[in-house]
Amino acid sequence: MTDPAAAAELSRLAGSPPRGGTDVRLLRDGIEAFPAMIEAITGARTTVRFENFIFAGDTTGRSFAEALAAAAKRGVDVKVLYDPIGTMMVKGGSIADVLRRDGVTTRPFQPLSPFAPWSWLRFRHRDHRKTLTIDGQTAFVGGLCISDNWSPSQKGGRGWRDTALRVRGSIALDVESAFDAMWESSTSPPTLAPAESGDGQPAVAILAEDLPGKGRVASIYEWLARSAQETLEITDAYMVAPAKVLGALQDAARRGVSVRILLPGRNNHPVAGAAARWVYEGLLDAGVRIFEWEGVMIHAKTAVADGRIALVGSSNLDPLSMSLNFELNLAVVDPATGEAMHRMFERDLSEARAVLPSAWRRRPLWQKAAERAAAMVGGRL
Repeated sequence: MTDPAAAAELSRLAGSPPRGGTDVRLLRDGIEAFPAMIEAITGARTTVRFENFIFAGDTTGRSFAEALAAAAKRGVDVKVLYDPIGTMMVKGGSIADVLRRDGVTTRPFQPLSPFAPWSWLRFRHRDHRKTLTIDGQTAFVGGLCISDNWSPSQKGGRGWRDTALRVRGSIALDVESAFDAMWESSTSPPTLAPAESGDGQPAVAILAEDLPGKGRVASIYEWLARSAQETLEITDAYMVAPAKVLGALQDAARRGVSVRILLPGRNNHPVAGAAARWVYEGLLDAGVRIFEWEGVMIHAKTAVADGRIALVGSSNLDPLSMSLNFELNLAVVDPATGEAMHRMFERDLSEARAVLPSAWRRRPLWQKAAERAAAMVGGRL
């Protein structure tokens, strides 16, 4: 059974109504998520709404472009919104020109131009969301960008570890509405109408949409830490969390909650990785257990409390996601989803190494200095 009280509090923090009757499927990595997403696009009948921080012009990007173009050619209303700054970060460039050539309606989110100096005032506030909605009935939300970095190694990709959810039900309309608001504001800052109140039914899924300066997801992490009774399992890519979130995690561990955090062992952004390690010692001293992924890169942004409340989406526990970017996550109150995520977390730990407090305290002074410098830079991004 779901927890109505937890759903109501998550709904208040997220500023979005609870949605019952949601069918949830957990997707691990590009090997599961990408085929499911392309299959959904292929089966679309009326609308496709696709939003991503990175939409690269590599093999993975071309496979999505082909599916989107085919949908547009058979009369489906297809819209693609991508962040041009994010897309610049990967090899292959943008797929946008190919999409437009093939008849797909495509927009960059708040593009920058040397001929429009005022556009650079929007540089810090990027569209970091990763969503796909089909016919207003099915939605995908998670941390995967459209790039070979997330494609499995057996298909020539780098095999980054990530997590997404496929959801069906009225929550998909919430995700589509969030896309529509960003689409209409792609050349100016979004303004969103207040969310409607819930219908009083036990909730399963809540849209956790974050806007620059709102701090909604940070508040949800604080609440998860405060309300967890037995376990809290967090996976993150670039963890330089706000002080209140770090304090809540430490308090949870001190009162006996098993708090475990999984982070990259080798970060694709070394400064972010070093900044995250600067906060290890305080967490370890409080009893939080930290593990580092031994694979290429872990990019997932997930949390599960007591095996019953899950958070999955685009928000990292870093200053960019917590304060500056546009983000989108789903909070799911459902024991089945929570248990599946708990099992996934345990599986991930089998491919990670524990950070031992005694050994961590003995790390070299030069490493501590580098971490402190990185944390100072990261905190000011």
